[in-house]
Amino acid sequence: MEYNLKMKLIKTIIILSLVAILTSCSESVPEKVTSNVTSESYDWKKWDCYEFGYGGKYLLTVGYIPELKTDNFYEGKLFMKDATSPIDTFYSLRGVQHYFNWLPSDNESYQIVIDSDGTGRFYDFSGAEAGEERLSKETYECTSSDLEKFDKFMASIW
Repeated sequence: MEYNLKMKLIKTIIILSLVAILTSCSESVPEKVTSNVTSESYDWKKWDCYEFGYGGKYLLTVGYIPELKTDNFYEGKLFMKDATSPIDTFYSLRGVQHYFNWLPSDNESYQIVIDSDGTGRFYDFSGAEAGEERLSKETYECTSSDLEKFDKFMASIW
């Protein structure tokens, strides 16, 4: 009898934790985004990125709208932690790597690349010559699945 009671308690804790995680969004990132092109709201494919390393803090969410493709690029969005509005990006898939590019001005060019294992890298190409390669300035752990958030949460408990 005591074993069953313990198992029910553990099951309840796990279910409540799962509900809390799945109902919480990446900081204040919306489940739908508004297109600059159509001014309509769309579901989007997104990655939540955290500081690299165990238990890293949330930094950003980046993603794209699958329905909006022009010239092999999709309309994308980047939400930085604590920012009030998104940054517009261009998304493309090259092999198994996800590329998000944005150009805030004529002299600035940035890129986030997410590998198939979830490793994200930030590149600053500001002032670079055509074809010039740069090393990444930041590395992130990115996930597109709420189940991975749940896994991290459960690992921190146990």
